[in-house]
This record gives sequence, structure tokens and C-alpha cells, in this order.
Amino acid sequence: MATSVDSFNDLKELGIDCEDDSLTDTFNKAANHLQNLLPNLDNQVLLSLYGYYKQGSQGPCNIPKPSWYDMKAKSKWEAWNKLGDMSQNEAKMIYVETIKKLDPDFTTATKESWVSVSTLQNDQSTNHTGERSIVDYVKEEDCAQVAKMLQSSGGKDLLDKVDEDGLGLIHWAADRGSVEVLRVLISCGGDVNLQDSEGQTALHYASSCGHGDCVKSLLENNARRDILDNDGSSPEDVACDGTVKELFVNFV
Repeated sequence: MATSVDSFNDLKELGIDCEDDSLTDTFNKAANHLQNLLPNLDNQVLLSLYGYYKQGSQGPCNIPKPSWYDMKAKSKWEAWNKLGDMSQNEAKMIYVETIKKLDPDFTTATKESWVSVSTLQNDQSTNHTGERSIVDYVKEEDCAQVAKMLQSSGGKDLLDKVDEDGLGLIHWAADRGSVEVLRVLISCGGDVNLQDSEGQTALHYASSCGHGDCVKSLLENNARRDILDNDGSSPEDVACDGTVKELFVNFV
């Protein structure tokens, strides 16, 4: 008969840690709470959360890099793989803290039912215009405010500025699938072929996300189809499905 484990020291040697159990519980609750925030999150935030979730639940990336043409799978792999040898506990803590930053009421909600409506939704109507950036308005597809800010003093400097995520306004608009915001940016003189930190243009974003209207609008406004990103992929290469590919084939 096996000798029973009768001390906390023995448990820790087996990789069982009481504190880690508590962290794991909070981590799982944070993951469940994420579904309440989805309508307000962009792809970059979701990819970051995906990476920390995989690292926290499974450890360092242990799968081969997807094929270059599977853009979505490759983005997820990169978000996980870039965390390297980060410990699972550290990844769990960062994941939980990120959820708390996205929804400051998360901790309060977890003490009750762990199900609450995102405070981001509630706060959007109470935020003052002066506290919001032009990126916020692009993400919210608020064409009027985007146009107003671009027409204000210094607005032209915002058009092709790349933010801390390596994206310009036109990338955010294409990522969101907002053809109207794209038209505002282009009409104000935005660079339709602006490349992000990965070498991708708005056409790459619209194509990989399946936003056909944006793909068509960008092509109509002379977006280049031959620009390759850092992985050597063109916008057509990263098209998410046959419908988007047909837009490239049929565009004259």
C-alpha cells in the first residue's frame, strides 16, 4: 500500500499548492466572466488574453506553428508562444489583473454570482468627450466624432499615427469592420496602405477578418494588393474564406 501524504510540504513537492488552488479558482472565474466583456473588446486584447489563458492553463506553448495561410491560428499561436517560459501562476495572475482592468467591478461581481454586465457598457454613456481618444471613437464606429477630431487643430497628425499596439486608425477601423469609418479616414487623407508593426495593411486586416465591405471599399480606394507583411503574406493570402478571395479575383 502506498504511503499516504500527510503534510503540506509533501503536497507542495507533488506540485499541489493551496495558494495555487485559490489562484486557479479565481483564474477560472475570470475566464468565465470574459464572456460579459466580449462586445467591447478588440482582436488585439482578445489575442493577448488568449495567450495568457493558454499559458496559465497549459504552460509554455507546446504545439507547432500553424501554416502561414491560416492567419487566425497563427495569430493565436504567436500570442501564446511569445510568453516563452513564463510560469503558469504568473500567466494566471496577469490574466486576472487584465480582466479586473477591463471591468473594475469584476472583484465585486465574483463575490455574488460571478455574472455581471460589463461596466464598460454602462460607463460608455457617462464618459465625457474630453476623456476619450480618437482610437476610442474609431473602435466605437462613431464617424461624427472621428471626423470632428480629424478636422480639429492637430487632427492631421493623428491620421497615420501608429499607437502603442503598432496599429494606425485605419487598422482599427478595418479590424472592426467599420466601412463608414474607413471612408472618413480615407476622405481625410489617411494612408490606405499604412503598414502596422507586423507589416500588415488595413486590407490585410479586413481580408483576414472577413469584412467584405471593407475589402471592397479599400480596393476601390487604391489599396495595394501586392504589399506583403513580415511573414511574406499578401492581403489575398490571408483571406479568411472563399467569399473574400472572390472579391480579389473579381475586382477590376
